[in-house]
Amino acid sequence: MIGRACQSAQWTVKLDDEFETCVEDGIDLAETLPDTRRIETLEKYLQVMCEDSQKPPLFLEIATVLSEAGISALTTKDFLPALQSFHDCYRPVQEIRRLTRETGDIYNEAKVIENDVAFHMATASALQAIKAGSVFQLTYSYCKLGLYLYHNFNCYGNKHC
Repeated sequence: MIGRACQSAQWTVKLDDEFETCVEDGIDLAETLPDTRRIETLEKYLQVMCEDSQKPPLFLEIATVLSEAGISALTTKDFLPALQSFHDCYRPVQEIRRLTRETGDIYNEAKVIENDVAFHMATASALQAIKAGSVFQLTYSYCKLGLYLYHNFNCYGNKHC
């Protein structure tokens, strides 16, 4: 931040503490909102922040909310929203990586989220493929049954089959 170099160490520590308190309060206030609105609010907050060092906790909160939304959608077998939420986790995790220079507790938490998201995304993709394959298999089976009945019983137009 501009002016830090000409201020005392005590002043900069106090400023950092106040920024941190402000960020924590913003995250706490956003917790009362539904997930979509919560993410929108945190994103808007990020846009007006001038201090990059205070952004990682906000990005971590966004990544956490998206990850939890994806896991929740996955447990109800709602694969498309799950995959979308997992995909949307990429940006906040990458921003944390950039802003923290891949060090510290927030980076470590983001790495855990990144690994969880990768695992759950693979699971969601596999389950979606199995579900799509099951629908295809079921449709294929019904078509085979229809063709079997038609060819073997010549029931076309015969009401007594």
